[in-house]
Amino acid sequence: MFSIFFFCSLAGLFVSLLLSVFLRKFPRISSAAILIFTCTTLLLLAAMIVERMSAGHFSFLQPAFLFLLLLPICALALRLFFGRLFTRPIAYPLAGVLPSTVSLSALANRYLPLLLKLSALSLFIIALARPVAVNTTKLPPTQGIDIMMIIDGSASMANQDFFPNRFVAAQKTANNFISKRFNDRIGLVVFARDVTLSAPLTLDHDAVQELVASLFIGIVNPQLTAIGDALGVAAKHLKDSSAKSKIILLLTDGSNNAGTIDPVLAAKSAAAYGIKVYTIATASPPGTSVFSSTEDEIDEGLLINIAKETGGEFYRAKNELELQNIYDKINELEKTDFTQTDIVSRTDIYRPFLLIGLALLLLAFALRKLILIKVP
Repeated sequence: MFSIFFFCSLAGLFVSLLLSVFLRKFPRISSAAILIFTCTTLLLLAAMIVERMSAGHFSFLQPAFLFLLLLPICALALRLFFGRLFTRPIAYPLAGVLPSTVSLSALANRYLPLLLKLSALSLFIIALARPVAVNTTKLPPTQGIDIMMIIDGSASMANQDFFPNRFVAAQKTANNFISKRFNDRIGLVVFARDVTLSAPLTLDHDAVQELVASLFIGIVNPQLTAIGDALGVAAKHLKDSSAKSKIILLLTDGSNNAGTIDPVLAAKSAAAYGIKVYTIATASPPGTSVFSSTEDEIDEGLLINIAKETGGEFYRAKNELELQNIYDKINELEKTDFTQTDIVSRTDIYRPFLLIGLALLLLAFALRKLILIKVP
């Protein structure tokens, strides 16, 4: 808006300076153009400073009215350089013997009321453009993804083919995954022979991370692995969720050898409720390192079948780095559609401009009638 003033005044300045080269009587117009250019430049600088300081918290609802600010600028230029065209000169006797110097009081008498009136007019124009204070509130999405994390707490999770062992690696990577899911509800299930719900679905991620970090092997009976029961408990707490997406992350290093629920039937039940299951096998193949088991503990066929039944994926981690990469991949696959919602409120602030403008008009009137009195 103000940049248009600047370029228009700059063009006028160039034209006036060009014409003043060829026309002797053009210096006044050039001076007026210089004044208009100076005023619009100062106006542009003031607008830039206000915009920078407000940081988007200030705007105008009717910015087109700001073009009227050219009126007081042009009026000032006309008064300064063409004032004699609008006044009738009066001949005083012995005018030649009067001192030619202009006193400060004479300048104030001549220009101060005019400047006050033009300032008031400028403030009225700014008020007419409807200045408003803008307050923007950013709201998070109303719906995210509901995630139940299932962590195997059986005795075999103490094996050291992961650093420092499988269980600690699972804790660290799970907490790292939770830290990236800002707007999702997350719950936690720990299982071995028995199954326990450690945390229901919640947005309090700090609490869930503390619970994950406080887990230890033996928190449930660690002797066997009830994968079907763990899936059933997790699905039970997800089935009534109204989230747009519901997923289970099942991390285990063994096969189903305990419990009363068949893992495949539990997977089919989860699929019926629209729950997707990602299965993660956490054990290195036999012979990979001195800490690897002598025979494969993972029932890959079962875990692949569970993931397939629910539309999920099966992953196998051979070390803690691969386990972290698997969680990162799932994090990318299950993205929350984050649509930023902004609530913008605007508060009118034109009243101060009107009040200050009225005060300037009253001051100009008081000066003219009481102090700066003209005597013909």
